[in-house]
Amino acid sequence: MIPKDDALSTRPSSKARARAKPQHAIEAALPPHARAARTRLGELLLAPGPLPLVEATLLVAAEEYPELDVMAPMARVEAIGTEAARRVAGVTNPFARLDAVRALLFEDIGFRGNVEQYDDPRNSYLNEVLDRKLGIPLTLSILAIEVSRRAGLEAVGVGLPGHFIVRIVEQGRNLLIDPFHGGQIVTVEDCRDLVVRTTGRASLFRKESLDAAAPRAMLTRLLLNLKRIHLAAGEYGKALSVVERLLLVAPGDAKEIRDRGLLLAHLGQPAAAALDLESYLAGRTGHRVGPRPPRLDPQEDRRRPLNSRAFSNPHPTGLIRSSRFAIMGDARVDVRAERPRWKPCRPPQNRRSRSRR
Repeated sequence: MIPKDDALSTRPSSKARARAKPQHAIEAALPPHARAARTRLGELLLAPGPLPLVEATLLVAAEEYPELDVMAPMARVEAIGTEAARRVAGVTNPFARLDAVRALLFEDIGFRGNVEQYDDPRNSYLNEVLDRKLGIPLTLSILAIEVSRRAGLEAVGVGLPGHFIVRIVEQGRNLLIDPFHGGQIVTVEDCRDLVVRTTGRASLFRKESLDAAAPRAMLTRLLLNLKRIHLAAGEYGKALSVVERLLLVAPGDAKEIRDRGLLLAHLGQPAAAALDLESYLAGRTGHRVGPRPPRLDPQEDRRRPLNSRAFSNPHPTGLIRSSRFAIMGDARVDVRAERPRWKPCRPPQNRRSRSRR
């Protein structure tokens, strides 16, 4: 269970209670169904052993869908896995076993990547993926992994920069499949091309890009996708909810603490925002944030580089003033997010050489 403040043995000081009050107000504002889903998610993250990824992803969706019974879509995944196990029974060829699972998911049931509306948040909710048969690379990969495992295949996720695929290990063979594109088998060179097409940067593809992704990393990636989508849509309340769940996965993540403070500032909660931003700045500087430093001479300030002038002020209001840029900037450059960027390369313009006099 997640520890509660009223279970502490020592009574906090009045100053500590006053500083913690805004955070409790945020938690109290959650609807009962969202509070129950978040509590259960916290229990799964604290429990020993591997994270049950299907239940965890459905608990993310449960905050958005009050009537969602998490057990119902979990039973649907189990039923698909049972059918996959029936189809591969008695099949020994590794390619035939994989093709049986692929045909079930992407031909008979009809799961496919939502190319037309990639940034639709429903693509990130597993219950909607099961209903609409549409998803993003990550959610379709989670489904393919769980069904393959129930069919007796060893399957793991592979988090490429900008894309997500699945690796199947069968009889000593490593087979890579792309669930977003119908479960087709891809090679290492295909993976490199996928990274280039989605991020525009070939340098992001490295040998370790093909390493197996842990369930916690996959849950974090799912939440980062939702955070990016809500920020792009200006839905700061929903983005704040996602950030708080990211902090359940990694409580000490400085960037998420900072972004929570910036979002709280956007939502008109300066006291709670100041707590997070002070905590973030104290962690970066290694000491407690003090009062605003004296302003430098204007001539001296203008002689300093622009980026130094913009970020040299450690006072939280300096970050709040540029919070939209900071939040949107982080979400845009995060290579773990799955937003495809189809940017055509502009050829360099040839400058006319000057003639010698």
